[in-house]
Amino acid sequence: MYKTISVKFNMFVSILILTLLTSFQTAFAEERELLYATELSDDLKQVVAKLQDSKQKSIPYKKLNTKPQYFVRIAPRKYILTAENQVQDGAILGTKPFVFVATPEGIYGKSLLDIYLDIGYEAEDIIRWQRDVDMVVIVFRYAEDVTLSDVKTGELPDTWAKHIFSPTWDNMFTLFENLTANAAINPEQKGEFMPTALSFRSETLKNFVLNFPQIGKDRVKNTAYQTLQTVGGSDGLYRDLLEKKLSLFEHFRGNGRTLNEIIDPHGTKRASGILEFVGPNSKVNALPEVAIIHLGKLTMEDVYKK
Repeated sequence: MYKTISVKFNMFVSILILTLLTSFQTAFAEERELLYATELSDDLKQVVAKLQDSKQKSIPYKKLNTKPQYFVRIAPRKYILTAENQVQDGAILGTKPFVFVATPEGIYGKSLLDIYLDIGYEAEDIIRWQRDVDMVVIVFRYAEDVTLSDVKTGELPDTWAKHIFSPTWDNMFTLFENLTANAAINPEQKGEFMPTALSFRSETLKNFVLNFPQIGKDRVKNTAYQTLQTVGGSDGLYRDLLEKKLSLFEHFRGNGRTLNEIIDPHGTKRASGILEFVGPNSKVNALPEVAIIHLGKLTMEDVYKK
């Protein structure tokens, strides 16, 4: 009984917070600024123009292109660009060897707040971590030898490291095993920053992942995140490692779409949410074609009217 009340209360708080937060949202400028770009193809020029245009209409979830040529990541500006709007030498797409990416179509015509929600950010995290953070969107194309895979069953090819996948549960289980098989052991490891390869603090933990049984994966796939956290045990540990090592956070759905907790608080509308993919991490300046557009920042302030 306590758990049921707690879950409902947390959901109510999240919705209340986002309702209040939305009231502070400001419309983005007439045209978002293009801060940096390589030499762009005509196709990417069109994508950039739509991302910049405040009058561009958003695309319904069901009509999003499932075979994208370009992808997007949002990131704090300070980690990507210099003061002169050049790409920093150390700028990367993400902090894990495989990173979650969305498609440009998924964020057309949307404010920064709506982008946060559609990517799957939780209300609490938006307020805790994203307030007053100057953001950019990285629009890019992978190198020609990195291709989009149709696999959804977890039967990844031998060339898995050169593919972009739909992040189904089965695909992510196999990807986790493949990355873990090549992982180093680092007893002094601090944090979970591992942009090129996974590492574990012990051989025992590494072997735990490699030998985790299918029946356990099935339970993880079909058990609520909060339940796994509460019950703990081997299933809870495996779920925790998925979060820390591959960024499968609480709202991960495992069906190739994100979860917008305002539009679909219970996660029952399977056709809702923008398309997401998981692909190899990369240095931004190593991508063959890239544009970086300013998204601004989400601010909240007290306003007093006389």
